[in-house]
Formats: sequence, C-alpha cells, structure tokens
Amino acid sequence: MNKNRHIDLLLWLLCSILTVLLCACSSDDGEEEAAGVDAEALHKQKKLAIYVYAPEQAEKATKLAAQTRADVGEVDAITDEGTIKSLQIWIYEWETGNYVGYFSTSDVTALNEGQGTTYQIPVSDEFAAAKPYVSVYVMVNVTNANCGVGTLNKETTRDQLLEGAKITTGHFGLGALVKSVPDDGLPFAGMLTGQPVVGDAPALRVGTTSQVSTVQLTRAVSKLRFVFAKTAGEAPVSIKSIKMNVGMIPDVEYLFKTPVSMTYNTVAVELLSTPIADIAETADPTVYLYTDQEAQAYENLIYEAASKATPEVTVRGPIYLRESDRQLTGTITYTIDGGSEQTVEYAMQQAGDFSRNHTWIVYAYYAGSGNLQVESLYVKDWSTKEINHQFYNW
Repeated sequence: MNKNRHIDLLLWLLCSILTVLLCACSSDDGEEEAAGVDAEALHKQKKLAIYVYAPEQAEKATKLAAQTRADVGEVDAITDEGTIKSLQIWIYEWETGNYVGYFSTSDVTALNEGQGTTYQIPVSDEFAAAKPYVSVYVMVNVTNANCGVGTLNKETTRDQLLEGAKITTGHFGLGALVKSVPDDGLPFAGMLTGQPVVGDAPALRVGTTSQVSTVQLTRAVSKLRFVFAKTAGEAPVSIKSIKMNVGMIPDVEYLFKTPVSMTYNTVAVELLSTPIADIAETADPTVYLYTDQEAQAYENLIYEAASKATPEVTVRGPIYLRESDRQLTGTITYTIDGGSEQTVEYAMQQAGDFSRNHTWIVYAYYAGSGNLQVESLYVKDWSTKEINHQFYNW
C-alpha cells in the first residue's frame, strides 16, 4: 500500500513536469503567432537584396580625398550635412511599374559609419520565380517636416512616388531660408532603373552574377555662402543687401523625375537677414581669391580665416537651397565709409553649376580703391565621390 503511494506520487510529479513543459511550449508558440511570425513561412520567405551606399560618408570615414574635376574638385560636408536619419526603399517592376517591395528604417548606423549596407526586402513567390527587371528608389531624410512630402509608404504606386517624392515650395527655397541643417537632416536620394535580378530563391539580389548593383545616395540640395574682406586700415565697408534675382530657384524639386516644365521665384529675394556694419579686414584680401587650388584646400583657407580670434573674412551663410538649372545671378548693395549706396552684380560661371549637391562661394572684397570686387566663379561638388554632372530637375 505504501509502495503504491510512492508510485502514485512519482507519476504525479512526472505529469506535473510534463504539463509545465507543454505549457511553456504552448506559450512560446502563442507569442510567435501573436507577433505574426510563422517560422516555416519565414524560412521560405523570398527576399531581394538591395545594396545602398553613401559615398560621402565612406570617404569621410576613411579620410580619403577623391577628386573628379581637376579644376574644381570636391569638399567635405560639415557639421550634420552628411548625417543620415531615416531611409526608405521602393522596388517596382521596370516595365510594368507593378509593386515589388518596400522597406523603411531609422536604423542607419552602418551608413553613417561609412559602410554600404545591404537591405533584404521580402518579395512574392511569383516575383522570385519570374525575376523581372526592376527599378529601385531610395530616399533619405525626406519627411513632411523638412521637404513637405505627403504620405509615401508601401501603398504608394510608382507613379505616385515619382510625383510625390519632391521638395516643395515652402522648403529649401527663397521664401523661408534654411540656414542650418534641419532636425530630420538634409535630404538625399538615389535610384536605379532597368536592373536585372539574379540568384536562386529565397536569396535574390539586384545586379548581375558578377556584380551587385549599388544605389548611390546624392544630397538633393545645394549650398550658398557669401564671403567678404577688405584691406586692413581702409574705411568701413557695410553690406546693406544681398539679393537673388527673379527666375533663379525652381518652386519644386522632384527627386526622381524630370518635369515637363518648371516655375521659378517671381520676385528678387533678400538673402541677408541683417546688414553687415563693417566687413572683416586683412593684410591682403586677394589671398582669399580662388586660384585653381584643390577645392578642399580653398574651403580650409576660408574656414581658417573666418575662425581666427580676429577673423580676416566675414561669412554669411550657409543657405541651403533646392537645385537650379539656371545661371544664378543677383546683386550686392554696399556703402564705403558711410557714402551713397552702390550695387554690384554676382553671377555663376554657367547654368547648371547649382545642380543638386553643389556648393557655391561668392567672394567680394575691397582693396582700398575703386569698388567692391566680386569673385563668384568657385563652384565644386559637395561630396567626395564620382558624380554624373547633370541637372536632375529640368
């Protein structure tokens, strides 16, 4: 009788342990199902790999200085101009425009550390079997707050993306000047069209069997600065106004398409928030003229002159603006020793020098006789990477 009690107790303990184990397994399965995860389906999910690369960040991380235009060159971004905050990717079939996949993330540490990153985008079984050519569109830091875009997500068709991916009138324009990097960062974009898909399911990728296609990110805005200096000991030179002429900056910049036509600012716009009472002085202001040196060397020259305990140049800017296909022009109004106002023009060397991801410095100086002299031929790529020198938005 006592023996049977021991057996019954042992059986009860075994059953209790078995029940706990079963409950634990059941709980795990329930959590997995509640999270919408099916282990078998996940294992078989077809995915398309997209490789995204931020060349500017890579060059910055490795301290390299690549140059693609001998007469102009490139310069490094400063402060947060190159920082990536968020990323969105869309994939569509190239010929039909049918939706393939979408991905969005704020986990962009690798891109900011100068590494290219591969993103795995889930795709349908039908797509994986057919492997049609695709087009890939990538946006970085493009939000309603800093670009004025509406909702763009996995429900967005290709036509809606091409029309909706843009920088609108109220952002990076002449109406409300952007003089510092917004909280959401400066916008970037990159795209690939008509790309083959290779690989065997479930692992597919955009590219050929020998080479992975890379989406290179390009900053979507450009930067403008004004620099002033005079010969030491000369009369005060006051800058009263800096204006951009009519018809210079497009009202809208599309990130992925070429519009049939564009409209531009219809009035001359003031770029100087407050007058400059007296520009900085230096022994020889011609030292700060651009003389065909390497672009970064010139950038450093201006920065160091402005950063001295007693600055040798006065800088106004940066101003971040939408790209333009026009030859930007404007006027600078000034006085010498409190005399009558005088006006001098500034102009870019040629149309297209203010396409996206370019930076422009207008340098004006007073040498002690005559008028304010303006040097505004210095234009360069604003990133250390190869770039196709074309205007993206005409």
